[in-house]
Amino acid sequence: MKMTGCIWFALSLGAIAIPLGEAAQVVDLVSLVRGGNLHVSFLVADGFPEEIERDIETGLEVSFRYNVELKRARRIWPDALIAKRQVRTMVSYDNLTKRYSLTREVDGEIDKTAIVADTDAMRRFMTSVESLSVIEVSMMEPNDEYYLRVNGVMKDRNLLLFIPWDISASWKESRFTYLR
Repeated sequence: MKMTGCIWFALSLGAIAIPLGEAAQVVDLVSLVRGGNLHVSFLVADGFPEEIERDIETGLEVSFRYNVELKRARRIWPDALIAKRQVRTMVSYDNLTKRYSLTREVDGEIDKTAIVADTDAMRRFMTSVESLSVIEVSMMEPNDEYYLRVNGVMKDRNLLLFIPWDISASWKESRFTYLR
């Protein structure tokens, strides 16, 4: 019994001493209705800590995952999840050609690929999502309150195999009333 208590105490000290790496932030979250669909655009600031930069430069494939949710606000019941999208951006660096291979997937389907030599172009590709179609507006109720939520996970990892310790961006929300 004492040994178990010591292990949990040590784990809790380790979790307190290690920063959780939430420097990245979702910024410039914008929603727009165009062509009968609700679209979302956003950027992630500070998504490239030293550890991720090092991984990319050594040739490891690095992926960022963005979760996008549209929810309808309800007063008595929990808010209703109306639509959910997941965007995954991946980069791998070729040390021989000095070029970055980039891929963007939306809900598991390849959406865009590119090969660039410019580090800034690679960072923009990895940290920005423009005009992602979330839902057809015909599926939304007029005069209801909605909100878009977006977060990002720059690196999935676990401490001691079971304590989540991601480099991530917190949820950012944008509230609006849908008027037809």
